[in-house]
Amino acid sequence: MHHNLNMGTILSAAKLSSPLSVRLEVILVAVIVCAAIFELVRRKRLMERYAILWLVAGTTVLVLGIWKGLLTRLAHAVGIYYAPSALFAVTFMFVLVMLVHFSTTVSRLWDQNKLLAQRVALLQERLEHSERGAGAPDGDEARAEEPSGARDLAGQASGAAGTPHVPPRAPSR
Repeated sequence: MHHNLNMGTILSAAKLSSPLSVRLEVILVAVIVCAAIFELVRRKRLMERYAILWLVAGTTVLVLGIWKGLLTRLAHAVGIYYAPSALFAVTFMFVLVMLVHFSTTVSRLWDQNKLLAQRVALLQERLEHSERGAGAPDGDEARAEEPSGARDLAGQASGAAGTPHVPPRAPSR
């Protein structure tokens, strides 16, 4: 199969991927990302703490996209000879740093959640123990009175947190 390509087609394809058009696309994407971050903060969907990370990344990409000389010097300093590739490398590094940051945050929150689930289970056990001492029904009678959906939900929650299952208290009448 032979493709008939003329010089005009090749030149128009080269114009589509020129460094200037790539820079303009990068600038546009950086502006859109920064505007989206401001909107998420305004709507209280993103905490300022995390917005700062994204705004630093977006602003850095924007500055590198606008200031061609800086991007070229940075690219040549690290051995990259096509400047837009350096821009994507910088963006990739920011994403990598953010992923590590968010992974540590998720890990810390998971540990805190597990600790809180254990504390709640201990407090619930103490409460049930003190109620049993005051003439409240024992655990089997209380479980028989609770709706089955509450038992299922309690079993899922305690299993996910890795804590021993402590049945929820029966609703008081």
